[in-house]
Amino acid sequence: MRQTSEAPFIGRHEELAGMGTWLDRAAGGEPRIVVVDGSAGIGKTSLIRRFLTDEARHCRVLTASGEELERDLAYGLITQLMGQLPEAAGAVLAEPGHGSGSGPAAQDPVSVGAVFLDALGRFRDRTPIVLVIDDIHWADTPSLHALTFVLRRLRVDPVLTVLATRDVADPRLPQGLHRMIQDDTTLRLTLEGLGVADLMALNAALESSSLPRRTMVRLRDHTLGNPLQVKALLRQFPADVFGGRAVLPAPRRYERIIADRLAACDPETRRLVQAASVLGMSGPLHLAAKVGAVAAPLTALTQAMARELLEEGFASTPPQVAFPHPLLRAAVYRALEPAERSHLHRVAASIAVDPWLVLQHRVHAADGPDEQLASDLVEFAERQSTKGAWSAAASAAMAAAQLATEPGRQARWLLQGVEYLLLAGDVSQATELEQTVRSLAPNAEQHYVLGHLALTTGRLDEARRELTACWDTCDTATGPETLRKAAEQMAWLYLIQGDAPHIVQWAERGLALPPGERSSFLRDSLAIGLALSGDYEQAMRSLAHLHATGPYDTPQLLDGLLARGMLRLWNGQLHEARRDLREAFEAHRRGGLPYAALVALGFLTDAAYRAGQWDEAIAHGTHAVSLAEDTDQISILTVVHAVTAYPLAGRGDFEAAQAHTESAAEHARVLSDVNDDAFAATAGALVHTARGEHEKVIERLSPFLGPGIVHRYGIDEPGLVAWRPLLCEALIRTGRADDAQSVLAPYERRAAERNRPLEQAAAARCRGLVEEALGRSQAAGEAFRDGLRHCAQGDGCWEEALLHLAYGTFLRRLGRRRNAAAELEAAHRIFGHLRATPYLDRCERELTACGHVTVRPRGAPHPVLTPQELTVARLAVQGLTNQQIARELVLSVKTIEYHLGNTYGKLGITSRMGLTDKLTPDHD
Repeated sequence: MRQTSEAPFIGRHEELAGMGTWLDRAAGGEPRIVVVDGSAGIGKTSLIRRFLTDEARHCRVLTASGEELERDLAYGLITQLMGQLPEAAGAVLAEPGHGSGSGPAAQDPVSVGAVFLDALGRFRDRTPIVLVIDDIHWADTPSLHALTFVLRRLRVDPVLTVLATRDVADPRLPQGLHRMIQDDTTLRLTLEGLGVADLMALNAALESSSLPRRTMVRLRDHTLGNPLQVKALLRQFPADVFGGRAVLPAPRRYERIIADRLAACDPETRRLVQAASVLGMSGPLHLAAKVGAVAAPLTALTQAMARELLEEGFASTPPQVAFPHPLLRAAVYRALEPAERSHLHRVAASIAVDPWLVLQHRVHAADGPDEQLASDLVEFAERQSTKGAWSAAASAAMAAAQLATEPGRQARWLLQGVEYLLLAGDVSQATELEQTVRSLAPNAEQHYVLGHLALTTGRLDEARRELTACWDTCDTATGPETLRKAAEQMAWLYLIQGDAPHIVQWAERGLALPPGERSSFLRDSLAIGLALSGDYEQAMRSLAHLHATGPYDTPQLLDGLLARGMLRLWNGQLHEARRDLREAFEAHRRGGLPYAALVALGFLTDAAYRAGQWDEAIAHGTHAVSLAEDTDQISILTVVHAVTAYPLAGRGDFEAAQAHTESAAEHARVLSDVNDDAFAATAGALVHTARGEHEKVIERLSPFLGPGIVHRYGIDEPGLVAWRPLLCEALIRTGRADDAQSVLAPYERRAAERNRPLEQAAAARCRGLVEEALGRSQAAGEAFRDGLRHCAQGDGCWEEALLHLAYGTFLRRLGRRRNAAAELEAAHRIFGHLRATPYLDRCERELTACGHVTVRPRGAPHPVLTPQELTVARLAVQGLTNQQIARELVLSVKTIEYHLGNTYGKLGITSRMGLTDKLTPDHD
């Protein structure tokens, strides 16, 4: 929070009371957010300052503010906050900026957010923390994404976050932050002008001449009660000006008021204030003195404070200076003579250390187009892009476009800047520039950027047209990098739509071009396209360049690893798939493609579910959903929500599973993609199956049998999404065995052709159910036994438990109770380990019918524990400390302590020692 001079604070009693209530809730372990919005000068900063003085005296306060000239300084806002955490010195980020490879600019927002969350978790007491972010509309985009990530993970921490902005609908704010602002747990305070009574109190506090109420009514109507304007009028004009019926004067321009204050200062004080305006809203006193050539900076600061032009910043060494209000800083900066402003920026550039700040000051010092400076900016942008510092690269490329003299270079760097914005996840800013991009002379690079933007925002038909045009209009001036990236986007587009031949076609086109410097999805697309086409062997051969194990720290080593993990998953090689997908996630997070990392984590969730590692699946899925929502990765949200619902449905946590299912369906509708539809529908069908609602399963899944689906490669390929076995079983349970047989036949045939053991096992289970329903007992028994043999060829899995249950039920109906009991007990052991309550209940009913009394395994079903509590307890049993668990799940330490405390209470234990006796590992 900016340190401002003492000024009269009037009114806002309801707002202060509401903020106090929200602070009380936060102090009680319910993290809360307060958003204060309103126009400039309406009193947002004053309200927050009074709240901190009156209500938050005993809290730990961390303050930061966005700054208009520093919105391109990556993680500047987060760095302000981290600098106030001396207890967390080991976690403090490197200096902000864009030029240092070790600085935060090269990190992704999730990693930076995790560091800040870890720093907050180092507080060991329960003193409430108040995070204040002023002028959030001017904050840098990476900080906004990191802040969103942090706020979503404050579950039980005593933290109140106060955000101040002029416009809560600002498109620069991440979608995740917009959702939190609209949440019922957020207090939204929209400040209006002061009322007449408050204005009269303000007049008295300013010790101005007394004015009658009717005059204050006129003044209120004239200024809409804006405190800044009212104070300016009261200070500028005598009382008689406001009387009568004459038109009230407008206040002199704010800039003039500040200019008068500045003119009354000594020359050194003026130079200090002017130099400070060049450095930003705040900065070290000694740097401002150096820029302004001030010999006695403390003396100059004292006079500037007396004139209410500057304030001391945060108590620190070296001393800091800060402007009381952005309007004041802007007034000083804009009043500088152009030559003086340029000179001060040149001096600042000569003493700045961070390369990006040097370039920023050089940009502001420029008196016109500057090809050398533009070239330096482009070189800087290219260096940042190789490190994945996309926001930094975008800012530099945009500045270069403005400084270039040749139109072709201007256009090229603007287009490059827009692409960097897309790679940074800053879709809103890229969208704002769409019309500017369209106004450029059409060429291949323009078509590529428009296509990339359209694909990112879900306009698939438009994306196809633009990306195709990129290839059709290419000429000798078109670099291979542009064509390679266009091919990559086209392959991704057809992957979304499940069009296998076109996936392969565009991936091969891109791979035929010289490789780029960054990671690419082309090798992954080629392998996935070949696998969807049914050529699994060729798909695996296309990935022969991959090492068996990591590290995968270069594009050449990493590209294709995600696809190998997915192919192994579909082929039933669950152990190898989980290893590949885990390493792909970690490698892409370190320096690859952000969306590829999320795809890997989503399918890792699916692999853990199939392998019967349900605690792991729930942990991965919850993490994937959170990361995808925090970074606005729309294209993967359906899959991660769907696969997270799978184990929750199996455990009977229907409320959580249904919530994920509905979210998956909602996101699937955005892209109108049959593959996403199938994932969402399968998640819903699993919920209905666990509940025994077979008609609803049929209603959910039968549309995928329709002839109107053009690209069936993804939904018909065994191993991708298991909708056919679910539909087949539902049809049998409702007496439609013939229909079930027609659904089963193509799945059965393809599973055999692909030689996929786990899919053959699922097909054999369904075959057994069909044969049993048709009265062919011998064929049914053979089918169930075949399924178990197929399971024995692969890793332990969920399908094995379903087969034991189905076969045992079949044998019990034949009267072979002893054999049935053996199968059912095998199923019971697996269901118990997985805590698959709905299936455990069915199994126990069958065992009871066999004359067996069952005892649930120790630590098996714990319906009183939430999925998050189970996940935390599982990691604790593995020996991880609270700090390690917090880092693994990207939560605060206090949240981990809270979940463990709840778990101890529910299980009747007092420490970690008891967890080992109460919990057993997942079935493996």
